[in-house]
Amino acid sequence: MALFKNALEFQVDFLRSLGDKTRLRIIKALMEREKTVTQLVEELESSQANISSHLKTLKDSGILKSRQHGKYVFYSLNDDDIQELLAYLENRILSLRQKALEGI
Repeated sequence: MALFKNALEFQVDFLRSLGDKTRLRIIKALMEREKTVTQLVEELESSQANISSHLKTLKDSGILKSRQHGKYVFYSLNDDDIQELLAYLENRILSLRQKALEGI
C-alpha cells in the first residue's frame, strides 16, 4: 500500500506542476531547446526569483533536468515523452472544451 501511495503522490505532484500558467510557459519555451534561467527570465518577462522557483518545482516533479556548464545551469525537458504528453493533453482538453460548448 505504501508503494501505491508514493506513486499516487508522484502523480499528484506531476499534475500539480502542470497546473500553473508560468510553468507551462517554461515547459513550452524549453521544447525549443535547453535554456538558462537568464534566457527564461528574458523570454517570459518575469523575475529571476519567480522563474527559479518554478524551475525547482518542475525539476522536483521530474519534468525538467539541469546540467551545469561553467557558471551556467541549463534546463531542458527530462524526456521527449513529456512533450508528447502535453501535446496529447492540449488536444484532448480542446476537444473536451468544444464538446462542452456544443452541449450548452
